[in-house]
Parts: sequence; C-alpha cells; structure tokens
Amino acid sequence: MKFKINYPLIWQAFRHPRVFLFILVGTLIIFLTFLTQNNALEIAISGIASVFIGIGVNNYSTYETHLIDELKLKSKTEELLRVMEITKSKIHRLTNEIDVENHSKIKLELEELDLFINHGIQLIKEGSSLH
Repeated sequence: MKFKINYPLIWQAFRHPRVFLFILVGTLIIFLTFLTQNNALEIAISGIASVFIGIGVNNYSTYETHLIDELKLKSKTEELLRVMEITKSKIHRLTNEIDVENHSKIKLELEELDLFINHGIQLIKEGSSLH
C-alpha cells in the first residue's frame, strides 16, 4: 500500500495560525522544564505543554481535512461542469436537427432543457469563483 504525501498541503496546514501558534506555545512551555529542579513541577509543565501541542495537532488535522474536502469539491464541480457542457452541446445539436414543422413540441422541450442547463452552468461558475 502506497501513501501519497502532499507536502504543499501539509505545509499550508502547518502554517495556519491556529496550528502553528499552539504547537509553538507548547514547544516553548516544554523548554521551561530545563529551568526547574523539581520533578513534580517538570511533570506539570510537560502536561500543560502536551495540552497545547495536542490542541495544535487537532487543529492541524481539522484544517487539513477541510483543505482536502475543498479540493475534492472543486474537482467534482469541474467534472459536473464538463458533463453539463457536453449535455448542452448534445441538446443544441438535437435541437438543430429536428424538423421544425413536425416536432415543435420536442424542440420547445429541448430548448427549455438548454435554458436549464445554461442556468446550472452559470450557477456552478459563479459558485466556483467565490473561493
């Protein structure tokens, strides 16, 4: 089993303020243990530091999951847009091939479907440009 590691995604998630600050604060608190001679105080300081580092790691996994979900949504939106444009072109081709005199009702339905697909494509394009 191979794991695909996406280093830019990891670095982007690590640089997020909620991740970086908590891990940095936890690391700085760990260094306070060097200033003490009391074992109980060192254990208490380490416990506090581990809480900050744990919060940072939790924020990291949450943010990384959010980024991965955004990439998947963007990919699916682009695929949906391609499918809708292919469907639109096929409807347009069929509309042009229909004999106007004999199949006016079918032609009207296809034109209405074309309008719906145009509207859907516009909504997808507007929604993807917001991010």
